[in-house]
Amino acid sequence: MGSRGERDRAERIVEEVFRVDEREIDWSIAIAGMLAVALPLLIGLAVGEPTLGLLAALGGLNVAFIVPGREASDRWAWGLLGLVGSVLAITLSDITQPSIAASVIATLLWTSAWSTLRVVGKHGALAGFATGAVFIITNGLPAQPLGLAVAAISVGGVAALVWMLIAGGGPTPKQGEKTWPGIGTTLSTAWSRLAISPVLRHHALRIGLTTAASVLAYRLLDLPFGYWITVTILAILQPDPHASRIRSIQRSTGTLIGITAAAIVVYLTDDPWVLAITASLTAMGLFATRERSYHWLVMLITPTVLLMISSTFYRGVEITGYRLLYTVIGILIALASTWLLWGGDEISKPPPH
Repeated sequence: MGSRGERDRAERIVEEVFRVDEREIDWSIAIAGMLAVALPLLIGLAVGEPTLGLLAALGGLNVAFIVPGREASDRWAWGLLGLVGSVLAITLSDITQPSIAASVIATLLWTSAWSTLRVVGKHGALAGFATGAVFIITNGLPAQPLGLAVAAISVGGVAALVWMLIAGGGPTPKQGEKTWPGIGTTLSTAWSRLAISPVLRHHALRIGLTTAASVLAYRLLDLPFGYWITVTILAILQPDPHASRIRSIQRSTGTLIGITAAAIVVYLTDDPWVLAITASLTAMGLFATRERSYHWLVMLITPTVLLMISSTFYRGVEITGYRLLYTVIGILIALASTWLLWGGDEISKPPPH
């Protein structure tokens, strides 16, 4: 009986990890997401400013990622939230980057604050992760003149918002269909739910403390691309241990597949144009499947970001090795944090949905 019960439990976990929602792919959204990444990267290469092109592409990717599909209300407001968040993220990362202490404190406050968007559900969680990741990545990349960096990420974000609004301007939801809440409802609801939910407050503080500790460690050890540890932690930590374990499996399997794909590409070529175009194609796949499966989302966002960075800071297959190692480290730290920081509280009092 015990053996059968374990098999049933394992089967349920596998089903949960690899579950795919049966919904039609919105190719207009997929193409808009591709353009949000492709145009900044290619223009940056064309004018001899690949780093600024990368920053614009990161801003575009973040905004496009945050703008929900055509079934949402206030899509422009979600995109504007992502744009403002991206600009503030790169400004804060530039100011704090020279100081390890300032970077650690900023990481704690930034990731904690944005993780509170989880209170409005799946889309709020994605928005919080994306904006947190922009700060973490730009804080780990070589610094650029602040004015140019802000301009680049702003232009990329505005262009992405325009593409996504045009792409989502088609049919509206039928009466009675579930839609995402408007941005006003989202923000007004967030604080009221946080006020009554210690689980969500603990979750926000746990994310802040764990990501900040990882930044302190990789900066003191001077680990190249160490920010991938922090991004992995940000992606995995959930309000309860079961969800964190599921995310860790999804993240590890999806990342492994994505890293393998990226490694093949960077092994075959160091041409920045080829790398940028390939990143654009994987971005299209990312936006085509983002609403269908988190596993597919991870599997495609990994080569997208790796190839984007490789088109500017080429390190060959070495960068994929760092990504794999740091993903494993990030998963282990996130799972340890899940149990060490208020783990019992999360088990007994699940967060509201």
